[in-house]
Amino acid sequence: MTARVKNGTWRSWGGNLTADPTVRVRPTSSDEVLRVLSEAHEQGLCARPGGSGHSCAPLVPTEGVLLDTSALKGLVSVDEDHQRVTVFAGTTLQELNLILEQHGLALANLPDSSHMSVGGALATGTHGTGLGQPSLGGQVIGLSLATPTGELISCSETHRPDLFDAARVHLGVLGVVVSVTFQCVSAFRLHCAEFREPIGALLDTLQERMSAADHFEFSWMPGTTTAHTRILSRLHRLPDTYTRPASPISRALRRADDAVLRTSLTAGLGRVGNLIPRAVNGLNRIESLAESFRRYTDVSYRVFTVARPVRYVAAEYALPLEATASAVRELKVLADAHVYDLSFPLTVRCAPPDPGFLSPAAGRYTGWINLRQYGRRPSQSFLTAAERILVDHGGRPHWGTLHTRTAADLAPLYPRWEEFLALRAELDPHGLLLNEHTHRLLGV
Repeated sequence: MTARVKNGTWRSWGGNLTADPTVRVRPTSSDEVLRVLSEAHEQGLCARPGGSGHSCAPLVPTEGVLLDTSALKGLVSVDEDHQRVTVFAGTTLQELNLILEQHGLALANLPDSSHMSVGGALATGTHGTGLGQPSLGGQVIGLSLATPTGELISCSETHRPDLFDAARVHLGVLGVVVSVTFQCVSAFRLHCAEFREPIGALLDTLQERMSAADHFEFSWMPGTTTAHTRILSRLHRLPDTYTRPASPISRALRRADDAVLRTSLTAGLGRVGNLIPRAVNGLNRIESLAESFRRYTDVSYRVFTVARPVRYVAAEYALPLEATASAVRELKVLADAHVYDLSFPLTVRCAPPDPGFLSPAAGRYTGWINLRQYGRRPSQSFLTAAERILVDHGGRPHWGTLHTRTAADLAPLYPRWEEFLALRAELDPHGLLLNEHTHRLLGV
């Protein structure tokens, strides 16, 4: 098969998923992607695209063809005058950030993980935080898809806008995304303020706090009464003397803080909690104290993103913004009652309405609630109970995280669900791009 590479077991980033595909390919061009899809169809094999493997939902695993996009990377074109950049879909967000920096550009908002691929991040509706700034998909102004029907289709807000809005969150079932064009902004700097505060008082004014900040998030460790709040302020309009980029010394100190207190300590406590689950309550208090007050300023992508050397799995839901505080309170009661089940923090972010047909933030201001667990000991009992709370508050699952929703549950939550399914049937009439999980998700 075209672009075939040595086969082997595929593993997700969080370690909870594996797959043994019949064939593994690593195309380097759109022509090779189209040939792979054609050959898979001829051989009667399913084909699933894979990026960095960050999703802990089984979107990638297949017994057919695993189409690894990691070699489909790099800059396609840049228009500095209009601040537009096109990259291949296998480019990681970290690589994209470095490309943009070279041209004096940046994305207006970013998720906190930068190792995921552009195509994979779009597939699942990946987001950052901030009610006034778009998610990743909201910054896309065009993309190209290689389809199982043998076409390379370009779409944008002006050319096939229906397909474009569907493809902003595509689940890998409309085609293989080959390239993506972003509308960027001038490079800017962010000021970060991190501090602890009582979680009860924070939840009482959560919506107002989110609305008042450029970018707002907080995390809470079960067994504690304090939240770790993180507020990012955009400084691009202030004098250069105030927004001078962080010095090498201050960056080194911050990295040391991240490496020792916010990474190695987390990893060590997670391993202890894995061995002694009933000790997690006390371990969580230790970790909460490690996240102390700090302030710093740096170029935007270095503040938006954080290192993720500690592997985990997660469940995340998008709720109506006004329901977020109530849901967190109920989750706190649940987690405090079963504290040994959750050895990572509950994290809360926010986002504006998103244009993607299947974006979990479609049509409403959104509060995102993320529940992470140490990768080697995800507790299904806790996640099941938490999911009931999140669903009762109008939650839609993040497509790349753990959930139990099926098409019957999901279809009523998305007004443009049937339009998405119609486009999928048009572009992939034989279901070449569907695996077991996407069959169940979409009910096809």
